[in-house]
Amino acid sequence: MENGITIKVGLTNHYLLPCYGGYLLVDAGSRKMFSRFLSELKSQGVDPKEIRYIFLTHHHEDHTGFTTLLREISNCHFIVHKEAVKPLKDGKCTLTGGGIINWKVVFSGFGWYVLLKGVRLHFPPVEFGKGDFIVSEDDNEILRSLGVSGKILCTPGHTPDSISLLLDDGSCFCGDAAFNRAYWLGTHYCMPYVSDLENNYRSWRKMLQEGASKIYPAHGSPFSSENLEDNLNHFKQENLVLANILPKIVDKLF
Repeated sequence: MENGITIKVGLTNHYLLPCYGGYLLVDAGSRKMFSRFLSELKSQGVDPKEIRYIFLTHHHEDHTGFTTLLREISNCHFIVHKEAVKPLKDGKCTLTGGGIINWKVVFSGFGWYVLLKGVRLHFPPVEFGKGDFIVSEDDNEILRSLGVSGKILCTPGHTPDSISLLLDDGSCFCGDAAFNRAYWLGTHYCMPYVSDLENNYRSWRKMLQEGASKIYPAHGSPFSSENLEDNLNHFKQENLVLANILPKIVDKLF
């Protein structure tokens, strides 16, 4: 990640990548963390007005919570998947099908914290306008036009709207398409919750085939892409816990 900056606020990693006229920010985390994010920016010598674009890996609150607040300061533009538009406009996180990766997560306070922090909270609705980019497929031109040497990959699995940013040097910023925390949960680099496990593994294969060599997840430290290859198909869709039931529970509760 040449000349990039990592900013960790709470459990979420944010990544700043140089672009024309400033920076592109990968994910804009929980609204409650906005002041801390601004403090971390200052410590890195970055003015929030230098953030020209926000690349939202998916619509969950711990990735989009202060999107609107940051735009008010920087007048930045957004890069999102088309499936993220409605929940972002509604300001509400959603779950779609799927379930929890294993029983350890179900009985783990940490696992539930990670899961519900990302889906239960509402956030300021996001409005879209001229200059925003809404993608529906892999794209090799948008980022380059902004001064970022890389491509956009659609990487659904954790959510249908998940996208990743792959730089030409092999650095892959994947949001929650992969997870590198709480090894004792036995998630094998999957997020505690996935909407479609088979799609998630397809996304891993795509990242590998497209040349990803180092993975920069939203949660946890960067790791070699070999770890994805080694853990492909470790879990099966039919073995997900609370499969297709969890979204209904969350929707009723929150």
